[in-house]
Amino acid sequence: MANLPAANVMHRKTRTLVSVFAVAMEVASVMILVGLADGTLNDIASRLENVGADVLFQPPDASLLLGASSAVMPVKYVEIMKQVPGVKDVTPVLNWHVSHIKGETKAVNLWAVEYESFARISGGREFGEGRPLRDARELVIDTILSRGTNVRVGDVMPMLNQEFRVVGIFRAGAGGRLYARLSDIQEAIGAPEKASFFLVKGESSRKAEELATALLERFKGHKITPIAQVSQMMQENTVGLREFKQAITSMAVVVSFLVVLLAMYTAIIERTREIGILRAIGASQGTVVRLVVLESLLICMVGVVVGMGLAVAGQWSIQTFFPTQIVKLTREWAVIAGLLGLVGGLLGSLYPAVRAARLDPVQALNFE
Repeated sequence: MANLPAANVMHRKTRTLVSVFAVAMEVASVMILVGLADGTLNDIASRLENVGADVLFQPPDASLLLGASSAVMPVKYVEIMKQVPGVKDVTPVLNWHVSHIKGETKAVNLWAVEYESFARISGGREFGEGRPLRDARELVIDTILSRGTNVRVGDVMPMLNQEFRVVGIFRAGAGGRLYARLSDIQEAIGAPEKASFFLVKGESSRKAEELATALLERFKGHKITPIAQVSQMMQENTVGLREFKQAITSMAVVVSFLVVLLAMYTAIIERTREIGILRAIGASQGTVVRLVVLESLLICMVGVVVGMGLAVAGQWSIQTFFPTQIVKLTREWAVIAGLLGLVGGLLGSLYPAVRAARLDPVQALNFE
């Protein structure tokens, strides 16, 4: 009797494989979709944190997603900020969204900077090939974007109705993936002496919150965030992220529920005579329910394990073929996705289990 659930799982191999694959796809989809959302946000936050600044200075009501920034603040803010006690250095950044690279559609943030002041705050970029920005209409690009687009030093990139030449490839991990001179981009988009945000370096990184408070007193209404808090605030304040995760988890439960419900219902129909025999030799209703539920749980457990494997394979595939897309798989969401698959399967098995337990032994034995 104890081996019946496993034997039943193996009896209809095709049905079992389809059910396992459906549960696995649900688990993998949850992990990958949430991983993409969290990975993108964490990548933006970590690259900003690694720049070397202590405070991010943005216009009022700006988004921490820097891709949504626009050139709305005057560069002359730099000199005013330097007068605030505790400020060591300031550099302006104009963020611009690049949508095409080498004729392919891409979503990349370009940072236009004054390289001298940016290098003082960040320590400059570590170049594997080429050199830093120096002359007009030059670009430098990080290693990940270079690998993903096959852009090399010396290549010409049409952008903003002008031609820019790539002069360096730097190690990825901090700031934007693509850099140009601030004056070139200001001229190209018709926004002279404007910036999207400022990176502020304090006298002491341990006093970043005090520095942010001092800047806020001088520039009331602006969005001023200590860099160390960017990641947490981004997770908490990103519009729609929580709702997106709730929708994904709800969909996962529904998928598992429907898959297991259909699989177990058809199994009960196929095994009506066998269930009648079990009831005739003394199996209680509770025993029949337990056997059906255990069978569904076996299917779901295998599906969860396979799904986690598919998620890892999906993460590798995405980051291999689309290097700028970051997928962050976490133990937390692996556990959540697994539990969702099991809970959905358990709920889906209850109706077929109860139906099987209520079969009349005599009628079940006469079933054709």
